[in-house]
Amino acid sequence: MATPSAQPPQLTRRSAKIVLENKTGEVFRMQVLHEYTGEQTDDSGWFNFAPDESRVMFEHVYYNTGFFTTGVDNWKVHGSKLVEYAGKDGKGIHMIGKVWIDGIPYKSWHGLLAKWKKHTLRAEDDGQVTTIRVYPSEVQFISQSGRSVTPWYRIGEDVGKI
Repeated sequence: MATPSAQPPQLTRRSAKIVLENKTGEVFRMQVLHEYTGEQTDDSGWFNFAPDESRVMFEHVYYNTGFFTTGVDNWKVHGSKLVEYAGKDGKGIHMIGKVWIDGIPYKSWHGLLAKWKKHTLRAEDDGQVTTIRVYPSEVQFISQSGRSVTPWYRIGEDVGKI
C-alpha cells in the first residue's frame, strides 16, 4: 500500500471548448473575450451569426484548478446588430443571400465598476463544452459546473441602468 503524500494537491491545467449561440432573433456580428486571472486575454475575433446559428469561438480556453488556485474566468461578449443594406456600392457583409452593414453595437454589461463577467470554470468543465447563449436582453454562460447570466445591452442604453 502506498503512503499518502503530505503535499497539497498540485495545480492542474485544464481547458474547455467555447460555443456561442445567437438566440436574439436578429443577424449579429459577435466577439467573445476570455481572460483567466493574470493571463493574456483570449480573443475569438468577430464572426457573423444568423438567428439561431451557433459557432465554436474557442477550441480551448485554459484555466487552472487545484489547491490554492485563486484565478477566475472573466468574459466579455461584444456584438453589432447587422442591418440589411440596399445600396449598390458593394459595401457591407454578404450573408444569407443579403448584404448587411454594422448597425447598433451591443455588449454584455456587468455594472459600473465590473468590466468583466465572472463565470469560473471548474474541474468538471475540463474537456467539455461551455455554451454562451446570447438572447435579446441577456447572455447566459452554461457549463457542466453551473450557469450564470449577465445583461445584454445596446451601448449607451446601459448608462440608464447605473
